[in-house]
Amino acid sequence: MQSAQTLGKQIVEQQLELSQKISVRLSQKYNNFLQESNLEDETIVHWRAKLIGYIGSALISFHTDDVWSDVTDWAVQTGRGAVQYGVAIDELLSTNKVYRSIIWEFLQENLDRDITTIESILKINNIIDTIMDQTAYVFSVSFVEHHKKTLGIARKAFMEVSTPVVALSDEIAILPLIGELDTDRATILIETSLERCAALGNTELIIDLSGVPMIDTMVASELFRVANALTLLGVRPTFTGLRPEIAQAVVNLGIDFKKIQIMSSLKQAIAIINKM
Repeated sequence: MQSAQTLGKQIVEQQLELSQKISVRLSQKYNNFLQESNLEDETIVHWRAKLIGYIGSALISFHTDDVWSDVTDWAVQTGRGAVQYGVAIDELLSTNKVYRSIIWEFLQENLDRDITTIESILKINNIIDTIMDQTAYVFSVSFVEHHKKTLGIARKAFMEVSTPVVALSDEIAILPLIGELDTDRATILIETSLERCAALGNTELIIDLSGVPMIDTMVASELFRVANALTLLGVRPTFTGLRPEIAQAVVNLGIDFKKIQIMSSLKQAIAIINKM
């Protein structure tokens, strides 16, 4: 145990030097990353040094409990940072291997073989492996969760852009829909159309479906909800561009669009609304 404590103190004292060795070992990939991101080498070296310091502290106390929460928090932030700066998960995990190599090379150079027992070496190995395995697991989970969240935000932003309500006049606005209309996009359609109409103050909204290839049960129901919500807001909805096969599908679904204004084309809708 005395040998482990000595090694732990040496690791804590030299954590920055060991971190710099990791940067050197990563070589070209690491240099490319620095060039593409806004991070500086010194910032990353100090960040890595934290984990190395935790390992040293665990060796001093000869167990991982004292540093467990710090290691976990470090790994969570590392996973998030990797997503933010475009580091792939395989690159993140390969860095974990470099940590192990650098630390074990240091231990081999400084280990006092005369006083270190096999049991101590095994315990030291277990402490290092436990911490490094925890970091690999946690920053992998953190990476995936943050990546999903980032994709979700991006997807929502894309959907909002893909459902634009455009004012044609003070009273009339148009919502042209193009492409697949799934339930997620239809749900966002309700939010964006209501918010936009409230902001514009229009009394008529033409929802053009000529660019939508197919409508299923769920989407038809969402469209019906959009129409009802707009009506409650004081905006009269008008659907245009319903192709015969889509109109037939809506009828077969048993959804009642009798109270909703439907016109064959956008041109016809604008002309009739202007007359009214």
